Amino acid sequence: MTSSPTPDTRFAGQIVLVNGATGALGTATAQTLAARGATLILLGRKLDALERLADDIVERVLPDVPEAARGEPPLIQPVDFSGAAPEDYETLASGIEAEFGRLDLLVHAMGTAGEPAPLAQSDLMKFQESLHVNLTAPFALTRNVWSLLEKAASPKVLFYTDRGTEAFGNAYTIAHAGLVQMIRQWAAEAPGTWITGFDPGPVNSRMRHARFPGETVEDRQSPCSVMPELLDWLKSGESGEIKRL
Repeated sequence: MTSSPTPDTRFAGQIVLVNGATGALGTATAQTLAARGATLILLGRKLDALERLADDIVERVLPDVPEAARGEPPLIQPVDFSGAAPEDYETLASGIEAEFGRLDLLVHAMGTAGEPAPLAQSDLMKFQESLHVNLTAPFALTRNVWSLLEKAASPKVLFYTDRGTEAFGNAYTIAHAGLVQMIRQWAAEAPGTWITGFDPGPVNSRMRHARFPGETVEDRQSPCSVMPELLDWLKSGESGEIKRL
């Protein structure tokens, strides 16, 4: 008689913040980590999308997790980082501290496609917004929850990164190059915190379609298909490095 495989509950008891939870990669990540025992805090721009994701996790994902390892129902917080002020980040961090006291893993899956135009014809306001949402806002959030990460036994920060394009990537590609450098710098400055990037390549998402409208779905991976590689990277990746699929 074949025994059932042992459930993977490696994130049991861990508090995980998923920034950009309602995007394609954010949703797949949230579902994957909840299925392995994590208690989630979900950030996104639209309340209704966050509510749908949280309901799906409660109704479809959590019942399959062994009760002893099951995380709490997700907490949701709508945030529009394109217009967030410094005090908004501080309030968010204070709320997490009051509720949980620490943060074990921060996942950045937030982003905006920006304007796929030549740099010489870029709209300045759109360029600035893309840099802010894709680079400055993730930095600001990480900085403001850093003290909560330091209270965890093995703190981790993971950024979804993108290798970009040589031309017409505009501020999006520049911001992601900045993310890579920021990851390496932060890892060198804070060896006690594991901080890396994960570049899944072409993944089927609204943002990918906005950047490459000529691609077909067949040209892209599904977000769920990259989750096994993500889990392996979270387990064995080296801080300061970027995993590219």
